[in-house]
Amino acid sequence: MLRTAALAASVCLAACANTVGQSAPESRSYADYLVGRVANARSDHTAAADRYFSALSRKPGDESLIEGALTASLAAGDVDRARRAARMASRTDAPALAHIVRASDAIAAQRWSQASAELEHVEGTAAEELLARMLAVWTQTGQGRVGDVAGDLAPLASIRPYGGLFAYQQAMVLDYSGQQTEALAAYNTAAQGGLWLPNGVGRHADLLVRTGARDQALALLSTETNQGNPALAAARARIEAGETVTMERLTAARGAAAAVYGLSVIFRQEHDPAASLSALTLALMLDPDFDGARLALAQQQSELGHIDRARAIIAEINPNSPYALSARILESWMIHDNGDEAGAIALAQTNAATGDTRARRTLADMYRGAERFAEAEPIYTELIAERPNEWRSYFSRGAARERLGRWPEAEADFQRALELSPDQPDVLNYLGYSWVDRGEKLQEGLAMIRRAAELRPMSGAIIDSLGWAYYRLGDYPQAADWLEAAVRLEPADATLNDHLGDVYWRLDRRIEARFQWQRALTLDPDNADAIRAKIENGLPPAPPPQSATR
Repeated sequence: MLRTAALAASVCLAACANTVGQSAPESRSYADYLVGRVANARSDHTAAADRYFSALSRKPGDESLIEGALTASLAAGDVDRARRAARMASRTDAPALAHIVRASDAIAAQRWSQASAELEHVEGTAAEELLARMLAVWTQTGQGRVGDVAGDLAPLASIRPYGGLFAYQQAMVLDYSGQQTEALAAYNTAAQGGLWLPNGVGRHADLLVRTGARDQALALLSTETNQGNPALAAARARIEAGETVTMERLTAARGAAAAVYGLSVIFRQEHDPAASLSALTLALMLDPDFDGARLALAQQQSELGHIDRARAIIAEINPNSPYALSARILESWMIHDNGDEAGAIALAQTNAATGDTRARRTLADMYRGAERFAEAEPIYTELIAERPNEWRSYFSRGAARERLGRWPEAEADFQRALELSPDQPDVLNYLGYSWVDRGEKLQEGLAMIRRAAELRPMSGAIIDSLGWAYYRLGDYPQAADWLEAAVRLEPADATLNDHLGDVYWRLDRRIEARFQWQRALTLDPDNADAIRAKIENGLPPAPPPQSATR
């Protein structure tokens, strides 16, 4: 927040210098507006909301300030301030998000006429229009216009990426109205629509159980993807226990919450994080018990670096929720990424004590990241014994074993991972580089790294591996090309800059080599002493080049 304010200060001062003749309160409002815009642009939505509401305290009816406050509050996951801003807008000529927020509250309260009136006034961005459309589906459903809604949605089921969402909405509307046969057909269509919507899958399974198709419901929930979702795993356990209803009753508000949650997934895929965050907040306004949306909101906030906000959202998840353990796992990673490795591992150990597969994998991954390889390796072995066809466990155990000096076992793990998933870039890169670095299977190893680079051309680490492989082979011009590309992709990586310095030295570009090593030192490298020695003394004579065809 301090950086945001500092960045905007010069802008604000320049702007305010041009407001001679304006009153002081008006100048302060304009300054808050500018800082709010900058904060929103930097995804610092809580700071942006603070500024917009500060300005609104002096100019409460300003539409641009209300719109900024709404955008920031929804993206921050702040339901109370979103409602407060929506109430400040006019009844008819208001920003689109104000109508959408008020319509969401009306749907939750089953005030269908008010919801319909609000949605009729929505004119905004494509994302806002889509949100309004999804809310209109459930407003009309609540009004009893099920035939109109289902008929409108049916032709849209083939439009990607939204077709799967429209198909799930059609299925839920038919399910809500008791048209079970038609709803099952629509759920089957939705399952092929290219959008994984966990609560849509859950509703599908619930209807199968209610219509006596228990085995079909279990088969649906037993796919690898669906087993990984805590709510769907809990639904499967309830079916196996003989329960005839696996989910809470479908209401219009819950249907609308599922709809806007689906939109949040699509907005995220389309690289519109603010719209994705806003949709998740709207889902929670419609269904406050929707912990799947709450967890997704916390995840996205943590990815933006808003750790305190993310942890506050996680704290709202019911301890009895199927998502409670997932929330604690996410919290352990947030603590880890915030620099408290010991605290993160302590929480991960508590989580792993539950026996949950994801929690134990998290603990093993943290041990590996902390270079506690001897503690990580047996956990991966346990995971492999339980699920012998997951490539990731073999890869992770191979990495731990390689660092423990158990190369033959590590090599076997990497090869098994590739048998299970032949085109995994991380495995191709790790095994290929290990072979080249060890002077073994050079041609095959180089080919693996090239394949990894083809599959993930924007990965600085993989491009660095390719460059470093050429370096180890003595092909320094080729190595320089790839290592320069790697540094362009990840300029703040110490290892990449260090490697580029090495290849420059071999090419007799001594000034550039020392520049890259100096730069690497500023990036907190693990081998700082070795880099300082290179700056002082350069590199020893190059070893004889190895042949990639040996």
